[in-house]
Amino acid sequence: MATQTTNQELQEQLDALRKDFAEVTSTLKNLTSEYAQQGQDKVKAAAQQAQQQAKESLAKAQGEVEAHPYTSMAVAFGIGLVIGKVLDRK
Repeated sequence: MATQTTNQELQEQLDALRKDFAEVTSTLKNLTSEYAQQGQDKVKAAAQQAQQQAKESLAKAQGEVEAHPYTSMAVAFGIGLVIGKVLDRK
């Protein structure tokens, strides 16, 4: 009878341990999901900021080209010549 009680107590302890492990696993899963979501939110915010800065830079460059069209063409031509000479070297 003492052995049966000991086995029953052991079974109850194992069941409690399984329940505890299940709770720990669930908690870890929730924590990692939240951490991943925070990471995704940060990446999205950084991407939006970079996109906004790129749009502002493009608008500024377009404004400069429109304000000084001949100078812009001369600079573009000069840069093209330099790039052509650099790439033509063997």
